[in-house]
Amino acid sequence: MTLTSAVPEVGPTGTAAAPAVWAQASAGSVGRSLPLSTTLRQPARPVAQNTLTGVVTSVSSGDVDDGDVVYVVGRTPVRVVEAAEPFWRDLVRDAAGKDVVPLQRLLIADGHLSGEADGTFGPATEGAVKEWQKNQGVDQTGVVTLGELVAVADLPAVVALGESIGVGRTLAGGEDAVLAPTGERQFVLVVTAEQGRLIPAEASVEVTYEDHTWTAVIARAELDEFGSTTFTLTAPDGGEVCGQECGVLPNDAQVTLRSDVVIVPKVQGTTVPAAAVRTRADGTAYLITPAGPVEVSVAASGQGLAVVEGEGIKPGTRVEVMDGGMPSAPPQRTPVPGDDADSTQKG
Repeated sequence: MTLTSAVPEVGPTGTAAAPAVWAQASAGSVGRSLPLSTTLRQPARPVAQNTLTGVVTSVSSGDVDDGDVVYVVGRTPVRVVEAAEPFWRDLVRDAAGKDVVPLQRLLIADGHLSGEADGTFGPATEGAVKEWQKNQGVDQTGVVTLGELVAVADLPAVVALGESIGVGRTLAGGEDAVLAPTGERQFVLVVTAEQGRLIPAEASVEVTYEDHTWTAVIARAELDEFGSTTFTLTAPDGGEVCGQECGVLPNDAQVTLRSDVVIVPKVQGTTVPAAAVRTRADGTAYLITPAGPVEVSVAASGQGLAVVEGEGIKPGTRVEVMDGGMPSAPPQRTPVPGDDADSTQKG
């Protein structure tokens, strides 16, 4: 925004008054946001207990997909399989039920079994299991012992292993083995005491992940003993911040997301220095232009600027910021239809 000074005028006492300062209106915006980080918390819970005995020889947690090995006991690998219900028995010849279907899907995907997963452990499934075991380098029993498969409701996912599952640990059975995401998501904004004082309860938060941006609101605030505040965020309708796009987010237990806390919503329009906006006793506002005073309404203000609307006020219009130090009474407001007759006649 350009500022210019006029030639000093001589006041009634014969001394030169300070020069008038003029500014040029421009297109711009007024608003304020605070760049912070939102944390996405995705809690995990135990989905399976270990039923094998022996020494853990290998572990591999983190990002896993259907059929991936998460740990090995002796020479027996333990794999995650996408399944809605936990495995509860050995899978052997003539077994039938929903728990057979995930195994058959795994065998089909690996090319050991053809056809459809029908939930019946027949001769074809038994042969496929033996071939699968041969490829793993383990005994070809045709039986999948309870504990070799771990059911996870949704794969791929990020899984963790229980505290007892570590290389060199001896397992007796019954230990929490695999922890998987619960599917719950909590978006929280943790701020210092100083930052918390800047954030009003009605503030909105723009949360961004890659090319996706979601608008969130503050649903709850909790203050801890150290003065930090944890804001829990939701969508404006009370749902999850990510709405229908939650699938694009990583499955990690904790994800940091770039965010902007909107303290003052951005308003765009014609901006002038806030010091150029003058106010009458009745609260109406006006600007001084080379053509005289112009009535305006102030749409927003902040950071020394004001977004104004008024007839003839547009980018490039010159407005007076300082009047040269020669104060005078503000010009009378031009009456408009609807004004109370008495109030417009009073000076």
